[in-house]
This record gives sequence, C-alpha cells and structure tokens, in this order.
Amino acid sequence: MIAERHIPTGGEIFVTYGEHWFITREDTMAHVPFEGSYKRVDMFLKKIQRLFAKYETDTDPDFMKDFWEVITSVSYESKFSNALPLSFEDMKSALSIGSAETRLPYSVRSLEWLNEHGRCMDNIRPGNSTIKQAGRGAFASRFIPKGGIVAPGPLLHLQNRTSIYMYEMNPENGERDTSQFIGMQLIVNYCFGHSESSLLLCPYTSPSAYINHNSHSPNARIFWANDDTHNHNPDWLDEDVEFLKKKNYIGLSVNFIALRDIQPGEEVFIDYGPEWEAAWNKHVDEWKPPQGSENYMPAAEIAKDTSAPLRTVHEQKHMPYPENILFYCHYGYMPGLEGGEWEWDDTFIQENRYPCKITRRKIFPNEIGQEGYLYDAMMLTQDEMDHETGVFVGYIIPSGEKHVLKNIPRGAIEVKDKFYSKDEYAMENSFRHEMMFPDDIFPATWKNIKK
Repeated sequence: MIAERHIPTGGEIFVTYGEHWFITREDTMAHVPFEGSYKRVDMFLKKIQRLFAKYETDTDPDFMKDFWEVITSVSYESKFSNALPLSFEDMKSALSIGSAETRLPYSVRSLEWLNEHGRCMDNIRPGNSTIKQAGRGAFASRFIPKGGIVAPGPLLHLQNRTSIYMYEMNPENGERDTSQFIGMQLIVNYCFGHSESSLLLCPYTSPSAYINHNSHSPNARIFWANDDTHNHNPDWLDEDVEFLKKKNYIGLSVNFIALRDIQPGEEVFIDYGPEWEAAWNKHVDEWKPPQGSENYMPAAEIAKDTSAPLRTVHEQKHMPYPENILFYCHYGYMPGLEGGEWEWDDTFIQENRYPCKITRRKIFPNEIGQEGYLYDAMMLTQDEMDHETGVFVGYIIPSGEKHVLKNIPRGAIEVKDKFYSKDEYAMENSFRHEMMFPDDIFPATWKNIKK
C-alpha cells in the first residue's frame, strides 16, 4: 500500500472502496458522500459566492456568515448535505481549496491522543516465512520486550460459523442449496474459534494475519486487550453468544503479546492449538493436486513482465490465457453513457477499473527509445460477464454496446485473477480451519456446543 499524498503525523489513513461498495449497502450508507458529491458542493459554493459579493456590504458585514448558518441549519440528510463544509471557516477555505480538502484536518489525531489511546501497528512487517512453503510470515520491525504488544487485534465476531459456509446454487431459484455443501470461505483460516462454541473471532488488522503457527517454540500469544482499550467492552465477556448476535459492531479486541524478548528481524509465531495442528497434518497427508492444475497460471506471473506483449482476442483463439486471467482498464461507465471510441489520456487513470478485452496492439518507441506497445481495448458487456468477472464492478455496460479505449499504455492495463479463481480458493483441495482460541481465557458463557 503506497501513500498517494503526504500523510501528516497522526493522520488517519484512507483508501477508496469504490462507490459500488456503498451502493450495495444503501440501507446503512445511503448518505455517505461520493467524489461527485463534493464536486457538486464546490459548484454550489461558487454560485453562492456571487451572492455574497452582491449582498455583503459594510452595512451588513455578517450576511455571508448568517446566510451560511441558514443553509447548514436545514435538517435534511443526503450525500450533498454531508459533503458540505462543517463550519463557516471551512466554507471560506473550500472556496479556494475545495470542500473535500477541508475535511482532512478533522482526520488528524494529536501525539498526546495517540500515546493515550493508540496501539502500534508497525511492530511487525510481512516477509517470506522461514517455514518452507508457508508463504508470508510476520517479522519484528524493532525490538519487542517480553510482555510487549506485538500487534493489536480488534475482532469481528461471527455468532454462528455457518455464516461462512458455502453451498451450491439451486439453478431453478438462484438460492443456496444447503444440501450441497461446498466448503468454508477463506476467511476462516484467519479467525479464532473454540471447539465448544459456534462463535468465530476474526482479527482484522493486517499485520496479525501474517503470524504463522509454531507449537514447539511460540514467541507470542493472544490475550484480551486492556479494559480501557478503544472498541473493547470487557463486560461482553460475561454475556452469552445470543447477546453478541445482537451487537453488529466491533466491541471486542485482543492483543498479540510477546512471551519473551523478540529481536528485530525475528519471525513471530503463535500456537494455533493442537486441534488445528492435527487438521493440518491430516490435510498434508491426504492432499492431491486439483484437476486441471497443470494449466493454472497466476495473474502475477503475467503482470510482472510489463515489457511482454499482451495477446489480443484474435491471438487468444490460438494461444489462450488460462481461464482465471482477466484484464482491467480504467473506465468510468455510468448509466446513460453512450458507446463510442475514446482516445486514452492520463485523466482516465482516475477512473475505477473495469473488465476489458484487448482488441489491438501496436508498437511504439517508449520514453527511453526502446520498443513498447499501445493497446486498444473494448469494455466487457453484461452478456460477457459471469459472476466472478462482475464482482465489485459498479455499473455494467448493457449487451450490444461498444465502449472502446484506444492507445492505452501497458502500465494502465492491469492483469488480475478472476475472483475466487486463485489456487487458495480451490475448494476441493484447500485447507480450511480456524485457529484455536486459548481455552484458559475463553469465556465459559460462550461455550454453547456440547461435546
């Protein structure tokens, strides 16, 4: 993850989820402003600025302030109203820097606040694990003393683990067929559970997700966070699972604590528990390669060589890419936008990614005089997309329309795996098991399954 602008000390970090993320959650997030909301506010401010210039006089010097108070006093919640500057002073600043920019100072915490309430997120960093074929692991980025926090772990609690079960779809009604169980979602591998409880507890801080298992010499362990920790309610530990079911917000947190001094660069391990280890050993003993795996190629293998030409749809008839490969172009389709051809320019890079197909490739000399490529691409339409292709695409272009971008540089075309097509999603042969929560700190009131 790369910073796109300077982030001040204490500044909150934001990424864009894409407008579709909010569109699909209209029941709770219908009034969250979009980028266009702030642009409309900026246009509105320019219009009323002319009013200010006309009516604010020496005899009425507070006209501008009074008028703004009238606007903001109207109790009507919408994307537009929530994008308005929060104060009269912010409004005056927005006239020169834009309404969105005036929100940034409100997302900065003081060092005093951070020292009192914060927990370090960068005590560990990801890297290639020292365990063979374990993938990535977590490594100490600085000295962590015994008893020190390795990483915080705010928890997403799932009252019933069956909520992450996956089933075949009934072709007649499009609903889940609960008689045809496929497996569990990948998230279970990053959650904690207990053999006597239906509950799953999933830490959602990225550093902790890299911590691997070691039952022989773990150097860290989870403990409940201190009672005064933000988003941790110690009284919930005395309630039952039905109580947690009614709480649809984050209210529990653990800390990953060092069991001994951990040196800089040392890999961090916890013990996932004997039940997890037995399940893993059984999986290793019984594993067989899935059917068709000999043709599998991750998108990263294609993406890493940006000098290699991307094949056109015509070339793919004779030399197809694996079925998991998708191309994405930057293209902002909205309903009502008619089809046509557009010449690429750098403003398109600000648009969301949209699935596309390469229709033409041409050679051109790049900026250092070497041979490079420019591409023409057509955006996929509704009839060309299956569920995995259309995931997270906002508005989809209707069948029959042609939307073409011409002369796209290679760096503006992304090669991705179809959702749920990477090897870790191969349900038939993939390992799925939660880590085991230490029994000595697991509340007895949460044990709702009898052995």
